[in-house]
Amino acid sequence: MSYNKLRIAKIVEETPDARSFVLEIPADLAEKYRYRAGQFLTFRVPHPEGAFNRCYSLSSAPETDGLPKVTVKRVEGGKGSNWFHDALKEGLTLEVLPPAGRFVLGDGDAPLLLFGGGSGITPMMSLIKSALKAGQRRIRLFYANRDKPSIIFDSELVSLLAAHNGRLEVIHHLDAEQGLTQPAEIVAALKGFENAEAYLCGPGPFMTLVENTLLAAGMPREKVRLERFEASGNDAVPIEPDEGDVIPSEITIHFEGKAHKVPYRKGLSILEAARAAGLNPLSSCEEGFCASCAAKRIKGKIVLAKNDIYTPDDLANNWILTCQGHCFGPEVEITYDVV
Repeated sequence: MSYNKLRIAKIVEETPDARSFVLEIPADLAEKYRYRAGQFLTFRVPHPEGAFNRCYSLSSAPETDGLPKVTVKRVEGGKGSNWFHDALKEGLTLEVLPPAGRFVLGDGDAPLLLFGGGSGITPMMSLIKSALKAGQRRIRLFYANRDKPSIIFDSELVSLLAAHNGRLEVIHHLDAEQGLTQPAEIVAALKGFENAEAYLCGPGPFMTLVENTLLAAGMPREKVRLERFEASGNDAVPIEPDEGDVIPSEITIHFEGKAHKVPYRKGLSILEAARAAGLNPLSSCEEGFCASCAAKRIKGKIVLAKNDIYTPDDLANNWILTCQGHCFGPEVEITYDVV
């Protein structure tokens, strides 16, 4: 998967430490950069010690916004966010991969219960605008911030509330006034939305609190979706074969419409094996929490060293993270072409 150079059409100051970057899409790349609400873009960030990738959620929605927009909050010590804030100006170009991500609206008209913490509001704005435009779902957003000046998209939310009175509700939580978010607030936000689909994005401790509280209150796990852009802290599991397992000498990878026989050896991830064979599938975090490298298992045994995104149902449906997938058995076959 190759990067494309996209021009920055506009930079919007959202808060003192958050900016939105509106991108121009050339006509010949329009189909390649078509996206769904809730997805993200991966950027190649130059650095003296070597370029690296960063994922940023789209805060625009395809149904309501003419150009795609990502929103980046400055993080203390963050190489990516500080580069976006300090080095970029309107008119410059960025190296960008096509949209990716599975944090998207499900089918149907179930209500939406959204929990955003800080810059975790970014994909929520995309989901909200899309859902309001495309259907009749009721939406409740619980939005936690440090203080009022930290509220990203404050005026945009006010406008949406005015335009969609009765369908959209926003519950603000400000740590400076109320302390840290408590389980009782999550339970209160759930009231009347017990049959909703829940979407969570924000700092790790906030997401853990919300997820655990919703599950304890009886919300089915399959109705809780999480979007992470920071590792959860779960260490990778050492991968060793079970008794009787064999390590394949090659694996079959379906990529861009072709089947490739790829050499394999113990210790390699599927992504590493693919790259060594000259393939260039999409990837970003390579730590098991963004799913840019998603694929599906067709045959054989694949063990994930780390997984911070897939639910048990996803795993049962053969979804794998190729950056974390290790192969066992005489025949292993996977495909990128379903993603």
